[in-house]
Amino acid sequence: MKKIKVVLCCMILCMNLGGCEKSKSYQEETEEERDVVQEMADLMMEEIVEALDNKDAEALKSLFSEAALKEAKDLDQQIADLMDFYQGKMTQFFGGAGCDSHMKYGQEVEKELTGHYVLITDKEEYDIEYEYKPIDKYNGDQRGLILMEIVTDATFQKDGFMWEYPDTPGVYVHRN
Repeated sequence: MKKIKVVLCCMILCMNLGGCEKSKSYQEETEEERDVVQEMADLMMEEIVEALDNKDAEALKSLFSEAALKEAKDLDQQIADLMDFYQGKMTQFFGGAGCDSHMKYGQEVEKELTGHYVLITDKEEYDIEYEYKPIDKYNGDQRGLILMEIVTDATFQKDGFMWEYPDTPGVYVHRN
C-alpha cells in the first residue's frame, strides 16, 4: 500500500511539473524574460515607426498577421487614415509591453504582447498601443500585429481618455 502511495505521489508530481498546460503572467516572468519581451516590443515599434516615417502603407500592412488581414474591416482605408493623421519624422520613442504567454510541456507555445509607447516626431507627440503575437506554434496565421491604436499625446492626457481595445483587428486612429 505504501508503494502505491509513493508511485501515485510521483506521478502527480511529474504531471504538475511538466505535463500540464500553463499560462504565465507578467508578474511571473524573470528579468531575463522581460528583457526579451522588451526587445521584441521595441523591434515591432521600430518597424511601425519606419513604415509611418516613410508613409509606406504596404510595409505597415505586412506587419499584420494573416488572420488579422482577413478579419480587419477595410484595413487599407484604416492605414490610409493613419498615414494622413501621422505628421513628421520620429525623433524618439519609449515605452514597453506586457506579455501573456502559454506553456505546454515545458515549451512556450503562444506569446502575445500589448505594447504602449510614446512616439515623438519633429511635429507631434503620439501615444500608441498595439497587440502583437510573435509566437503561436499551433496557428501560424495568428503570428504578427493584430491591432494598433494611435492618439496625439494631448488627447491621451485628457481626463477620461480610454483605449478602445476593439475585438476586430485593424488600425484605430483617435482624432479627439
